Amino acid sequence: MLKLTHSFCRYTRLTCEDINHSNFFVKNYSQFSKGKICVTWDKQQTQLASQVYFGVWSQRLVNIKKGFSLKKTFINSNVTKRRKPMSDSYEPYQHAKYQIPADECTSQSSQFRKQPSEKTKRPLKIPNDFRLWEPVGKKNSNNGGNFRFRVVSYNVLAQYLLEYHPYLYTDCTPGNLKWKVRAAKLYDEILSLSPDIICLQEVQVSHLKSFYSKFEDMGYFGIFKQKTGHRQDGCAIYFKHNLFDLQDHNSVEYYQPEMPILNRDNIGLMVKLAPKSSSNTPIVVATTHLLYNPKRTDVRLAQMQVLLAEIDRFAYTKNGLGEGYLPIIITGDFNSTPDSAVVQLLDRGHVSVSSLRDNSDWERIGVTDNCQHLAVYLNRQKGVSTDFSMVKIQNSDYTNSAQNIQHESKYREMFNSDDVCHPLRLASVYDTMKNGLSYEATTYQDLWITVDYIYFSYCSSLRLVERLRLPTEAECEVLGRLPNDKYGSDHLVLAATFELKTSKSSL
Repeated sequence: MLKLTHSFCRYTRLTCEDINHSNFFVKNYSQFSKGKICVTWDKQQTQLASQVYFGVWSQRLVNIKKGFSLKKTFINSNVTKRRKPMSDSYEPYQHAKYQIPADECTSQSSQFRKQPSEKTKRPLKIPNDFRLWEPVGKKNSNNGGNFRFRVVSYNVLAQYLLEYHPYLYTDCTPGNLKWKVRAAKLYDEILSLSPDIICLQEVQVSHLKSFYSKFEDMGYFGIFKQKTGHRQDGCAIYFKHNLFDLQDHNSVEYYQPEMPILNRDNIGLMVKLAPKSSSNTPIVVATTHLLYNPKRTDVRLAQMQVLLAEIDRFAYTKNGLGEGYLPIIITGDFNSTPDSAVVQLLDRGHVSVSSLRDNSDWERIGVTDNCQHLAVYLNRQKGVSTDFSMVKIQNSDYTNSAQNIQHESKYREMFNSDDVCHPLRLASVYDTMKNGLSYEATTYQDLWITVDYIYFSYCSSLRLVERLRLPTEAECEVLGRLPNDKYGSDHLVLAATFELKTSKSSL
């Protein structure tokens, strides 16, 4: 076999148009990837073509590894449990009943070669006002030294999920489904919004070093929590470390042993951030990605109940700010429409669950129907701090050995009723309906719907200033199917600017 030198490979690359191939794609990547590359080659490429491809890319891979080293401005919430560094190879948990057979993933990959429909080939004609910043409430030109910050929430679509479910993207242009193409669009779109806090869902583990570390290069500090089971993605929160100090962080795994309704691998992640200015109140920012299955509203509601219990514990303060809680912001992909029980619980503070209960005994994990840990609730009544070894949910950052509370049978009426409520006063950044006529949309699932949300504490210390406009269902028709030429995910990004009231000094 003829051995080709690297110089010969480089020379041949300049004339790679002459090599037999069916789909030649050239792209300039802004900031994230530079230069022109041959992306897609025909199955029947010549032996010479394979040598060219290998010679060019072997050197390019070396450069990529050098350029994308993971900085220390990152916390992996899984490390405390797995006790191994981020650089270790990913070894997923094994839940036998939820494993994805490897041969299924391989067999479905060929479906990406399906040609896009005529509709997807049309150039996008997105109106200029499609995503504008909308002021909310009364305009206040003089903020009196209050602290303003911007939060972005984005389901960025994990590449391994896209490749495992190719039938969901057959109406998309194949080139727009490539990770390098999507990554460049995601990076540019997020940075164009100038966020101070970034909440991400479907962050792929294998992309932490090669892509998401780029945000650390831009001055962000990152915290990541991986889903349990075989899942290869999770949630991440990035924040500007020149604006905030990280006071605390916590993750929660919704999978709970011997709880049938909590048998899925979704997770939640939250941080407690203090503005660098000592006169500002700390804030709690949480993000989550709830179960997708459209038929399992009961599971999503149970997951939200656990998340709210954790936020109740995490955000509580003794100084009475915000009626006992620090200002709270909850973001994420809830996979729930505005009329769902999950959103009703957040909007109204309570919801009927008589049709959504199974035989799971909530007393087993000590989470009451008021979305609070029983141990936390009882200790607050006594005015004492909580020993978190008494909190009974498993697989959270602070869990040691769960202990039973004495005389717990006295409080059985606080569990397993027909109603669920929470003590947090929350409001949605978005209205879900424009002018009382048209619903907003964040993604396409058989039709354009809203499943992504940002909620915040409705209190005197936190005020919503502006939000990035969401289009209506009808307006989204111009997009075709996502990802497309403009957007790198199958969800639209959410963003809001908040104002945090300056705390008065007690001196």
